[in-house]
Parts: sequence; structure tokens; C-alpha cells
Amino acid sequence: MALREDQILRYSRQILLREVGGRGQESLLAGAARVDAIGASGMTAAAYLAGGGTPVAGTGSLTLGPWAPGFLVDADAVGQPQAAALDGAVPALNPDAAGAGRGGGLVAELPSAWSGEAPWVALGGDGRRAAVVFRGPDGCVWCFGETVRHLIQPPDGALGMALGALGALVFQRLRLGLGPALGGRWLLAPGVVEDLEVRRCARCAASAGPAPA
Repeated sequence: MALREDQILRYSRQILLREVGGRGQESLLAGAARVDAIGASGMTAAAYLAGGGTPVAGTGSLTLGPWAPGFLVDADAVGQPQAAALDGAVPALNPDAAGAGRGGGLVAELPSAWSGEAPWVALGGDGRRAAVVFRGPDGCVWCFGETVRHLIQPPDGALGMALGALGALVFQRLRLGLGPALGGRWLLAPGVVEDLEVRRCARCAASAGPAPA
């Protein structure tokens, strides 16, 4: 699908990036993201994804919490079902990102159930640090699950919002075929990132292959 003139103007900053370009922007517009989140990190991720042209739809029946208001929804959305709130807010932010349906990759705040196509991006933490764990189409499902089960819900506030922005960037890179198929990052403070070691599942641990990175 060729970009329209208004889309070239809207996404000009992304298109100018060597890793994206026109073809990459077309891929972002053609993809989709399901978002399972009720807090600051997930709503921020949804806002960044929608702003960048990725169609976004909510999944799940939970209602938005007090930390959800920010870039995408206001305080009036607190208590609304997450999917309905996103259905109303996303078209107002970027019409290109509306109408994602229920397919696509998944961005979710922990704890969450994981299914469907990749990319998968988990937003969580350990009580002190924020964490993002990601899996592309070729990443091991079981190593991903083994890693995220040791994490808890993501932080709120400024650190949670920074985590959401990082999670959206990771999702976009996976959509563009950039980066490893499986990995993770600790976010100690906004802008302070460290590698998070992915845990091996029993099958991968028993194999002779290299550790996921």
C-alpha cells in the first residue's frame, strides 16, 4: 500500500530514519497491535504506537485505573472498559491507527495471558526496576514465558510512562524485522537502560544452542 501525501507529511520524521524509510512506514501501517493494559505503561505504549501509525485495539475486559490518563486518555476514562476507551481515543489521536480489529501482535502489562501472533511485548518490573521483555516470530515461546513469570506488574508514574514509550519502540522494531527475536531490558530510570537476561526454558537449556539474547 503506497503512502498518501498526507501520510508522508504525518510520518516524515520516522520516514527519514534509515531503519524505517517509506517501506518501513508502510509495514507499520499494515501491522496491528492488541493492547492489554489499564495503567500508565500500557496506555503510553498504545499512544506511541498509534501516533506512529500502528493500528491499535484494546483487548480484555478490565477497566482503566487511576494512572491511565496521560497522552491518550483523560481522567474521564478512569473506570471505563479498556477496549472501549481505546476504541474512542485512538481515532482522535490518529485515524490511521483506528480499526485494528482483534488481530496483530500483543503489548501487555503483566500479569497477562499470551497468545496469537508475535511480536509480544511484556511490560513489568521487579518492585525496583521497570522491565520490558519481547519476543519476535522466531523467539522461543517457552523462554519468553519463563522470563515474564518472574516479573510483577509495571510501575506507575514517570517510570511507567517511560517504560511504555520503550515498549512501543521495541514493538515497532520487531515489526520492522530489527533486533533479536527474544530479549529484555531493565529500565532503572527514564533513559537509563540495562540488558535483562532471558531465562531459558528446559528444552532450550538442554540443547547445545546459544543462549537467547
